[in-house]
Amino acid sequence: MNDTIAQTSLKRPFVLSGGGARGYAHLGVLKAFSEHGVYPEAIAATSAGSIAAAFICDGYSTDEVREIFQRHKLGLSMQWRNWRAGFLSLKKVAKVLKQTLRHQTFESLDTPLYVTATNFVTGNQQIFSEGALIPAILAASSVPLLFPPVEINGSQYVDGGLSGNLPVEPLLAEYRDIIGVHVNPLTPYNPAEGFLANVERTLHLAIREPVLKNKLLCSYFIEPEDLGKYGMFEFNRLEAIYTSGLEYTRRQLQQQPVI
Repeated sequence: MNDTIAQTSLKRPFVLSGGGARGYAHLGVLKAFSEHGVYPEAIAATSAGSIAAAFICDGYSTDEVREIFQRHKLGLSMQWRNWRAGFLSLKKVAKVLKQTLRHQTFESLDTPLYVTATNFVTGNQQIFSEGALIPAILAASSVPLLFPPVEINGSQYVDGGLSGNLPVEPLLAEYRDIIGVHVNPLTPYNPAEGFLANVERTLHLAIREPVLKNKLLCSYFIEPEDLGKYGMFEFNRLEAIYTSGLEYTRRQLQQQPVI
């Protein structure tokens, strides 16, 4: 591994995709960028990416966020077999966010954050950048059929990936040289895969075209290929997912440094 730490730091805007358990790879990706002296100037994110982004914009390091996940056993509580026990309400995530986030509003964060969710009535993308932070994160992470919609100011919102899983839009007016991080690589089709794999593939195909368009608006793009072997519901494999994001990004930055 490259132990060289950059002597000067760069600030760049980041956009972090959703991806269920694969969203944990964002911490590995951001860790690798920090090793090269590249830190978020602002972050736009949705779904699982918004959870990671909230901690980073709140001033936590990636190592500190990992410690929070481990201490509160978030991965364990989010495994498929435990959902019937009540995780469908996202109460565990809400509780941990309330206990650990230093700031509870967008305006008080150390780094600007834009969280996107989907209006469950119109299907339009909604950008949250003001007011209460936690309701926006929960709305952005509420996958329909698995989690109930979240009501904010009288409107119902669900997972932001449905209206744009690489939500670069909030950054375009003010920021340049955007770094995109997408944690849902499309894997080769295998007809022998089971029901959950087919559900995931259907979802990824449905939201893929807007991702490809927004990828073109990024000056640097990260999509760890190895993440394809992890399911979006495999919260028991968070450390392997983190390592995949970390090592892939280290290799990419060695080959193509950010300038």
